[in-house]
Amino acid sequence: MTTTDANGVDLSGVTGRLIQTVDLRDNPAPQAIATDPKNKWIFVLQLESSGTADKKSGNMYLNRINRLTGEPDGQMQLKGFGHGLSMGAVPDGTDTILWTECGSSAAVPLHLTEDFAFGKAVTHFTFRKGEALDAGTIPASQKFTPPGSTAGVGPSYDPTTNLLTVMYHKSGKRHFTRYDATLAAAGTWTPVGTTFVMPDNEKAVPPDVPTTPYPVQDTLVAQGFQTLGGILYAYHWAPFDVENHENPGYAYITAYEWADPWTGGERPRLRQVMVTSAPGLKHREPEGLAVEIDPDTQETRLLFGFSDTVPPTSGERNVTICWYPTKPAVDGVQVLADWEDLTLATGFTAGAERPRGRLVALAGTAYLQLRGTINPPVGGMTTDGRIATLPHRLRPTLPARQNVPRNNKAGRYMCRVEVNILGELRVYGAYPDNAITWIDLDSFSTVWR
Repeated sequence: MTTTDANGVDLSGVTGRLIQTVDLRDNPAPQAIATDPKNKWIFVLQLESSGTADKKSGNMYLNRINRLTGEPDGQMQLKGFGHGLSMGAVPDGTDTILWTECGSSAAVPLHLTEDFAFGKAVTHFTFRKGEALDAGTIPASQKFTPPGSTAGVGPSYDPTTNLLTVMYHKSGKRHFTRYDATLAAAGTWTPVGTTFVMPDNEKAVPPDVPTTPYPVQDTLVAQGFQTLGGILYAYHWAPFDVENHENPGYAYITAYEWADPWTGGERPRLRQVMVTSAPGLKHREPEGLAVEIDPDTQETRLLFGFSDTVPPTSGERNVTICWYPTKPAVDGVQVLADWEDLTLATGFTAGAERPRGRLVALAGTAYLQLRGTINPPVGGMTTDGRIATLPHRLRPTLPARQNVPRNNKAGRYMCRVEVNILGELRVYGAYPDNAITWIDLDSFSTVWR
């Protein structure tokens, strides 16, 4: 029985990595993610620090991150926009148009709860590095509140169909309606197809939630959504029913078929899966879903994010974004990240073949493979240390290690190389009386998580 859906996504299958543990502007966790692969950007919404703004202000930061390097490249401040339930990004030449929630009017700007504020409308704007945008200054003609909406809203964008999905609350349930994104940007909001109403059992705790180490809270927490073709994916969190534990719970993605061939009752779930990717993150709070088309391979990817704690702090957060592939394996092999150069540490040089790495999946298991030769500085390595750094796409969240050949001296011809969550490739086994003068990575192939 296949576990791959109509989009080619296997929620229980292997995943790749887009960026890993990228520090954000301030303490709060990321809320929503989106990408502009054409212009090589990643966008992450986060609430403004509660130290500088009331949680009910609806103030957020929109972070822009370099897709290739993982380096932050500017922010926008969004005043009175909401909580960041979801987001969409649309390339516009060399610019990027962002779709987000926002305050609906001066009279009723936000939907307020006991702790937070949520936008009651959706809007779009062009990212402008370093600028601040106040929701109150956006004309009413550039805002849209779904008819009958009573609480928070949020948009997401499907680049495969150019459809914008707007989530809103009505009659105590989450509703999802699709619109043509180009027409919506011009102010014409005509629904495409039917509206999806989330089943009553959306927040039911799955039966496969582990009972250890801690029980989870009574209901799931919605952490994002994304439409891809005819499937709606919902991201949920099953928080532990304890305070101040470094790992806050479990992440789930549920797939629903948008079309409704059944009469009576609610649409059944296509599948619900506990997400096991990035197991080495300590805090690992699920945050945000998105879809992109990879600019190099043209593969459609379902992206999902995690928030983690920035060491050695206890409250600062970073973001990690993983993805599900949709292209099938070729001869049993899925390439999750093709050969890419490593960045050598200062003083180290490449041998006859430059050091590179890739990520492949075989029989449902992901492997990190390295190749090439690295030459230490003159005199060789006499102590353990870092020799290179891997790009974000190859970095594991649990250490990956392998014994590899080195220069032979007194019968010592192997050393251990290990890569950590920061992508640091380190060598162990160098001694003052037995310097390492070259390292061959061609035999490095080990399980990657």
